[in-house]
Amino acid sequence: MLATPSRGRRDHWIADLRSLPRGARDTLFLIVVATITLMPLGAHMPAWAIAGSAGLLAWRAFLAWRNRPLPPRWLLALVLMLALGGAMLQFHTIFGRDPGVTLISLLLGLKALETRNRRDTYVLFYLGFFAVVVNFLYSQSALSAAWMVVATSGWVTALINANLPVGQPPLTQRLLLTAKLLALGTPTMVLLFVLFPRFSGPLWALPDPAQSVAGLSDSMDAGSIAKLASNDSVAFRVQFHGVRPPQRELYWRGPVLTEFNGRQWSAQHATLPQTAPRPDGPHDFLADGPAVHYTVTLEPSQRPFVFALDAPKRAPVLKGPIQAHVVQLPTLDLVASRPISQLTRYDLTSYPRFAYGKDVRTTGLKADIQLPRGDNPHTLAFGEHVARTIQREGGTKLQVAQAVLQMFRSEPFRYSLEPGVYRGPNQIDHFLFDRRIGFCEHYAQAFVVLMRAAGIPARIVTGYQGGRENPIDHTWVVRQSDAHAWAEYWIAGRGWLRADPTAMVDPSRVDRSGFTLAAREPLLGIVALGPRDTALLLRLRNLSDAFNNAWNQWVLDYSQSRQSALLRNLGMGQPDWRQLSALAIAALSAAVSLTGLFLVWERRKVHPWDAAYAALRKRLAQMGIKSTAADTPESLGARLRQSGLSPAAITDACNLLNALELWRYAKPPDDNGKRHARRLVELRLAIRRLRLP
Repeated sequence: MLATPSRGRRDHWIADLRSLPRGARDTLFLIVVATITLMPLGAHMPAWAIAGSAGLLAWRAFLAWRNRPLPPRWLLALVLMLALGGAMLQFHTIFGRDPGVTLISLLLGLKALETRNRRDTYVLFYLGFFAVVVNFLYSQSALSAAWMVVATSGWVTALINANLPVGQPPLTQRLLLTAKLLALGTPTMVLLFVLFPRFSGPLWALPDPAQSVAGLSDSMDAGSIAKLASNDSVAFRVQFHGVRPPQRELYWRGPVLTEFNGRQWSAQHATLPQTAPRPDGPHDFLADGPAVHYTVTLEPSQRPFVFALDAPKRAPVLKGPIQAHVVQLPTLDLVASRPISQLTRYDLTSYPRFAYGKDVRTTGLKADIQLPRGDNPHTLAFGEHVARTIQREGGTKLQVAQAVLQMFRSEPFRYSLEPGVYRGPNQIDHFLFDRRIGFCEHYAQAFVVLMRAAGIPARIVTGYQGGRENPIDHTWVVRQSDAHAWAEYWIAGRGWLRADPTAMVDPSRVDRSGFTLAAREPLLGIVALGPRDTALLLRLRNLSDAFNNAWNQWVLDYSQSRQSALLRNLGMGQPDWRQLSALAIAALSAAVSLTGLFLVWERRKVHPWDAAYAALRKRLAQMGIKSTAADTPESLGARLRQSGLSPAAITDACNLLNALELWRYAKPPDDNGKRHARRLVELRLAIRRLRLP
């Protein structure tokens, strides 16, 4: 069978790689490890820095492959000055996270180009391990940690290469040694992580000033929430403590939008207190039904919004590294005193059936009734017409709202992820009377404008609706694709009432009892080919979510309370920091002692070849031919030929010495490990049968 051209080229490359000197192959391995380490940082560096780092590493790889000399130091100094100048132009400083990471990436390539001795090599290793650490300044996810374990293993293997300068040890042998070293250090790392006293918050929480924000904002225009429908990332996870409300009642309240300029809705900005407020909620909040207790794990969003099941009676207390307090605004939405830049947990109690706003005076509702003049004249006229018609028939304002909702149910409106673009000051007219295709924000803003035109205070509430239960760990997962907008309108004597016109058009949007992968719900960014593919992708996503949730809870959020709970489950009671410190020191001492005993035992282990050679030297020593372990089989054979032993004994002993030397230094390339080991066993048996006069 003829080899394909691609396979022939691959075999040629492999042959060229094997023919390279040991130093060149070790250098290429270093370049691969450096590339693996820097790859995640590429998403956070400017394009010129990415190209510069890649170019420097590729330059070093080319020199190693072609066995070319390293560039002169003056050229590297020039490149360094260019890198510093680029950082200054890009960031206006060389200090800080982003410029520092950029310079470290470039220095890693520059150092690889000037590594001429052992000292330079160790400096390169220090830079490599430091680059591993700085990756966690951007992400502490389980995937990032796994990637950095691979990178760390590569750097440890490269360090082993530097300390094995003689011979040609196979890569598998060096990787096994790396795995052994990491395995020896893992128990100590786990013990320190579990037992080291936590004083406040997670031990290793790092600031994460992400460059981009995610999720909902304090403003909305037509199409802004529809953009989130294709975002499959997790917004937050919920652990219910007790019975979960039905799907149609899972409205997760976020920013409330009151002001409207004809094109965009925005929230009324409230001034947050500088000190932690009292936890009491609105004075006129009335619960009308059982309470729901739950814990929320909120993903970083770089926004101050804290989401809760509609509606909580008071603000929660945040748990985690973020030193912030939460206030509950008069509109019932929760806002933190600083953006949520870290994984954050909080416990809440909500009442899905509630009433509030009965005591609000009409003068306090001016912002909820205002509309821009001259915009959407047909919508305003229609709202006024509906109000006059119902009032002539003796109806109430509540019946006006119900009539508008019934219009959305009965008229041929369509719910769509891609409704097209609505622009201009009369976009609501265009939506209601022409196209009638929209997403949740189109229906919510149309309802609110109709209510205001009818003289009824109304506003938009944004947040999330629904979510999905992960069957692996039974947490409730709410994604960005669950973003939703609904409305509230005010009726005298009853307060603020929820209205969701989207549910009138598409009831399945808020009443999905089971998971069905619809077009609006992308899965892992992959288009499934059929039902089996969908089920497989769904299970993979559930497994990934469950693992990420466990990582978040037990690693990133391993706080003092979680440490105490874990130690109580282990029967350790409630130790204080002194007892924990003593326990950590004792555990560390025990782990180090056990590791030391294991290393001593490893050093006492004798290689089978060394044992066979020692047995042969011992037999020869019985006949007066002394030797040491430093004597090679060749030198011992020369001494043996000059001895007074019989020719037959000399021949037998020299044959065994030659066989041992061939076994150690001339293994046939087509031989396998088992045959090679069996040959050594045969030699040891021959040594035992060796008869000397």
